[in-house]
Amino acid sequence: MPPGIFNFFFCEFIYGIITTMTKPLSIYIAFFLTVCCSAGCMTTSYNRAIGEREFIMYSTEKEVRLGRKIAAKFEKKCELYDDEGEQKRIDEIGRRIAAVSDRGDLKYYFKIIKDEEVNALALPGGYIYVSSGLIEIAERDDEIAAVLAHEVGHVAAKHSMKKMQGDFLFNFLTAITLIGSSDTGFHRGKDFAYLSVLMQYSRDFEKEADRLSVKYLKAAGYDPYAALSMLEKLQKIDRRQKRRRYSYFRSHPPIDMRKALVKREITGKLDYEGYLDLMEGD
Repeated sequence: MPPGIFNFFFCEFIYGIITTMTKPLSIYIAFFLTVCCSAGCMTTSYNRAIGEREFIMYSTEKEVRLGRKIAAKFEKKCELYDDEGEQKRIDEIGRRIAAVSDRGDLKYYFKIIKDEEVNALALPGGYIYVSSGLIEIAERDDEIAAVLAHEVGHVAAKHSMKKMQGDFLFNFLTAITLIGSSDTGFHRGKDFAYLSVLMQYSRDFEKEADRLSVKYLKAAGYDPYAALSMLEKLQKIDRRQKRRRYSYFRSHPPIDMRKALVKREITGKLDYEGYLDLMEGD
């Protein structure tokens, strides 16, 4: 589901809640949203990473301040990997990826956390972390670049901020509806609907970051096929962990689907096997 389609369905979701309320409460919500827009809480801007105009409640300055605070708390809980050589290596790879990012208004920070689990994380404002376990399974710089490019893609597309924006609006509407409606069935349905939309949104974020990772790898001079080889490594780990293959509320698309999307992004073509993988993931 493209981001623009999500925005449409989320607006429909909000509209559905408002229309179930009493008239005074619906007026209060409409007034609140109007004030947010007029006061600059919500701004519209063109996002080069996704090629669309979008509404964002948070300015870049606020995003950076928030990211700095979250990163400070995160680093207090997680031990950073004490290896100057590996940190220098990550900095260099990250610098090349950041130089071709669609968001030149940010300074990116790349750090390694001491953790055997294979993982990576992007925080608001350009703070990106990879685990020492991930570094160990990467056989070449191009594979590390693929992971960093994926995380930079999340930042460039403002995925963290969109998630926070969605949570804020949902919590606000929930508080209002608790006053305006005592129907427990309605509230359970509302929560289920939001969770369904949120999971779809999370999966779309991953697909978007995969697409951007290929774009950034090519632009930075790295091998884009490294994104495929890293996904294959992750798939082997995933299979060893014996997770359920099918789950309605999964936050990531199936890896076979992600591989098909990445391959199509690299070659511009989709073979029959890739087509089946895409259909399976829908």
